[in-house]
Amino acid sequence: MIEETRTLGDLLDQAVQRWPGREAIVFKDRRMTYAEYRQKVDQMAKALLGIGVRKGDKVSVLLSNRPEWSISEYAIDKIGAVVVPINTRFKPDEMKYVLGHSDSTTLIMMDRFLEIDYVGMLREICPELSDCAPGDLKSSTPLLRNIVCLSESGVPGAYDFEDLLRLGGKLSNDADLHRSQREVDEEDIAHIPYTSGTTGVPKGVMTSHYQYLWFNSSFARNIGLTEEDRLCVPPPFCHNFGNSQGIHTPTLCGACSVIVEYFDARLCLDTIEREKCTFFAGTPTMYIKMLQHPDFDKFDLSSLRSGLIAAAPAPVKLIREIMARMGIKVLIHGYGMTENSVGTSMTRPGDSPEIISTTVGRPFPGAEVKVAEPGTGKELASGLPGELCTRGRLIMKGYYKMPELTAKLVDESGWFHTGDMAVIDEDGYIRITGRLKDIFMPGGLNVSPEEVENVLYSHPRIKQVSITGVPDNVMGEVGMAFVELKEGENATEQEIIEFCKERMANYKVPRYVKFVNDFPMTTTGKVQRFKLREQAIRELGLDT
Repeated sequence: MIEETRTLGDLLDQAVQRWPGREAIVFKDRRMTYAEYRQKVDQMAKALLGIGVRKGDKVSVLLSNRPEWSISEYAIDKIGAVVVPINTRFKPDEMKYVLGHSDSTTLIMMDRFLEIDYVGMLREICPELSDCAPGDLKSSTPLLRNIVCLSESGVPGAYDFEDLLRLGGKLSNDADLHRSQREVDEEDIAHIPYTSGTTGVPKGVMTSHYQYLWFNSSFARNIGLTEEDRLCVPPPFCHNFGNSQGIHTPTLCGACSVIVEYFDARLCLDTIEREKCTFFAGTPTMYIKMLQHPDFDKFDLSSLRSGLIAAAPAPVKLIREIMARMGIKVLIHGYGMTENSVGTSMTRPGDSPEIISTTVGRPFPGAEVKVAEPGTGKELASGLPGELCTRGRLIMKGYYKMPELTAKLVDESGWFHTGDMAVIDEDGYIRITGRLKDIFMPGGLNVSPEEVENVLYSHPRIKQVSITGVPDNVMGEVGMAFVELKEGENATEQEIIEFCKERMANYKVPRYVKFVNDFPMTTTGKVQRFKLREQAIRELGLDT
């Protein structure tokens, strides 16, 4: 494992020095050694410099899990630009917000994925695309000028990804690349992932090279990964979970990243068997769907040695079943936030299924944690419940262009207030007991109720709406909308759901809709979402 490296770009170079001929990436029928990997990264880095991308520029990436994601990411890292991941499930308004708010100058994208027409979405945002020359886009997203598209047919107004890659191989600007890479510092911003968090407006989390390297090295060291490992990581690369374990962790260890483009239970089972994967990372929902697949017992999973289950609570029954039926001997569970460099704490190899299920482990070295009295920040004694707070170099550099919001969550002593309620026991294990914030997590993905509510308030028949999360056996949580219609108006549950599907990523769409005439309110006039949640659980017969 690479013990010390300065930046993410340097990380790949060091991996090539140690393991040039080892397999770095497998994707469908494509295979790439570390030497070949670095060659493509350098070609793309030189091409980006050639079209005017410079240090500090924001480069959005809209790609499914595939080698082009990791090639683009390391190329951006090497020249000191900033990666802005865009969720592959976004709708046009969500995509437009991130492109504009992040000040992206360049978008690297694919033309379509799972029947989603991204080029059509982009043309809604930038209708001028078809009439401009590549690199000369002028649109309502003022700084966006370069579109790079992975497409078999080509897109007018956009650079072709493969053509740009070949151009980079012909350019003689190696000195410019080396100079740009030397100018990147470990404290420079590497990525700005956007998270819904606790408010209705997505926030860009500024995360440095050091922070990603710190987390991934802590994780790899904890679980004991080496160059002999083969990692299957289906969570999307546009999220920190999939991005870290699917791209950076393997590079740190010289391991192979066996890429699946999206999560499908049978696809993952087949990939693990065919490629003899030793490690699998996923949410509880992913494990459940694999274990419940009707052909599960037909697959040979004997190569599996270790795994990560994260992003949502996991019942002890599921932990035992994963270890028994999938043969995973070292299963790790953890806690993290985008604002905390991906991960804060994890269980350790050898921890019992009960500990894995009921706690999120102990903090990584370098991460300070405390449980504090909500409102005062006063540290509470071991065993007492309070708000989980974190401190150290793992804390984000702040929300992009949102200093006031950053100041609300990071206090004068440097403690970041997570909004999660927790208890820390005498052995340092953290147990999450609830959330001060109201976000819910379908499949481990954060959804802000306010964001969904803001969309529904644009429905012409809706007077008032409140969104809450309710338990679900497969997804962990799903959304439920409590809707009050305007006087004299009518609507169906399905109509409300379809309205949402047209305007937001599918994981944000409420599963249930209930029409009501009033809401439980506080004395200050705020809707009491916890009471709506209790009502929903009771009326729907859901288990908590």
